[in-house]
Amino acid sequence: RQFWLRAGRLLDAESPILRVGFESGPRSYDDIWVEYESGRGPRTLDGRTLSREHVQCKWHVSPGSYGYRELIDPAFINADKQSLLQRARSAHLTHAAAGEPVQFTLLTNWHPDRADPLRMVMGTRSGAIRVDRLFDTKTDKSKTGTIRKEWREHLAIDDAGLRQFVGTLAFGAATDSLDSYREQL
Repeated sequence: RQFWLRAGRLLDAESPILRVGFESGPRSYDDIWVEYESGRGPRTLDGRTLSREHVQCKWHVSPGSYGYRELIDPAFINADKQSLLQRARSAHLTHAAAGEPVQFTLLTNWHPDRADPLRMVMGTRSGAIRVDRLFDTKTDKSKTGTIRKEWREHLAIDDAGLRQFVGTLAFGAATDSLDSYREQL
């Protein structure tokens, strides 16, 4: 249904969407991808326009929430070895390592935990990670420093690599019921 909501916009002559794909993107960000007309995609937090977005949909039968640690826990996505964050990093290296304006979005019916510091660094308009907020402290002992430290260690990268990578991450909440999405379609 999320695919069809995006694909339906192809019928709108004013839409910036050029192409939409389903189950054909990078591993774990392959549910939906959207390619935008050059210069007309949604704006990134640094003012550029997206050229492409890869969306991973995760639906749960019961309500719940997640935080930054769930993103480094393979069990969060019912995996044995690779976490969602590792899979996002792999997709980033394949599709956006040169700095292209590409976004990797987790779309789920779970919400960011209100008490988790991840929520502090998520943009309220786009759901994208606000890199400036994540890196606004100098030590690993602050709330955002703890995220940086655990993610750096989990991904085996330095601050510069983390900064570039997290600038491509976004999170979306799908709050409507399946019946509501059907009605919208």
